[in-house]
Amino acid sequence: MYQISEQARLTLARLMQQHAGLMVPPESLQVIAAGASGRAIVRSSRLPGCIGIYWTPERADNNSFLPAAHGLRKAGVLVPAILEELDCGNGCGACLVQDLGKTDLLSLKQENWHTRREAYVRTIQSIHKLHTCKPNWVLQPGFDVALYRWEQGYFAEHYLQTYCGKEAAAFMQQAAMVSLAEYLAALPVSAVHRDFQSQNVMLYQGDAWLIDFQGMRAGRPEYDMASLLLDPYMQLSPAEQAELLLYWEQLRGLRIDRSIYAACALQRIMQALGAYANIGIHQHKKWYLDLIPAGLSALRQAISLAPAGSPAAQAAACLQAVL
Repeated sequence: MYQISEQARLTLARLMQQHAGLMVPPESLQVIAAGASGRAIVRSSRLPGCIGIYWTPERADNNSFLPAAHGLRKAGVLVPAILEELDCGNGCGACLVQDLGKTDLLSLKQENWHTRREAYVRTIQSIHKLHTCKPNWVLQPGFDVALYRWEQGYFAEHYLQTYCGKEAAAFMQQAAMVSLAEYLAALPVSAVHRDFQSQNVMLYQGDAWLIDFQGMRAGRPEYDMASLLLDPYMQLSPAEQAELLLYWEQLRGLRIDRSIYAACALQRIMQALGAYANIGIHQHKKWYLDLIPAGLSALRQAISLAPAGSPAAQAAACLQAVL
């Protein structure tokens, strides 16, 4: 059962009341999600068609949600409409957004490939629009050597050291891991979602809509695609991944550089495994630890993708040695 602060509950009830002109008792709000990010998300049976979001400055990207939502809609990217918004002061805020229902991409996990493929095609079309938009709003700090190294360190500290009891410092000192970060940071960038996985894609009115895009920043589009196709929640087969990568190539009219894709895949899955271990152990959400076997399978797939002699291959060898 999710718990949210009294301040969040009262603020969202008042905002819903203001929007609809009817009483919305705070106790009537159904909490959809709440966590260590400082965000609370609710629905009310009295006000169908909208979701309430309240946030604190606990995470640096929380206040990036509204600018990104407005900017992406203007760019033609499928994201929920903002119905009301409120600056609560001290870095806190609240808004009401269009309710896209309860069917996310993950909910199709047990469906046949034809059904899943159609949903993935729509999803890739939506992320392609995000990748090709030209943001005129402030994004989160872009991917650079420091951020790629932070992801590696997150994996080393929380997965290797805390979860596995292995030496984090020695892994981080490997020249191949430094080279991986430097290689990716030197490449041209576009807008990226940053957390593009199956729970952040809603299937609504025959299309794929993007949510939780407040972490948008400049980076490599291959990072988002690796996040989607190697998502441990969905566990797509290698053949399914290859088919979707081919579709992405055709949509872009551009062949994928397999070294870049593999390097991004390594980075993303390291970050995911670090998150599963950190949240599962330190935030006491033990079900995240259940995702680690699927995360390891995804990491091994990413390792297998690295072309011989590439920076990705050198990093893959380092990872293979600690698994």
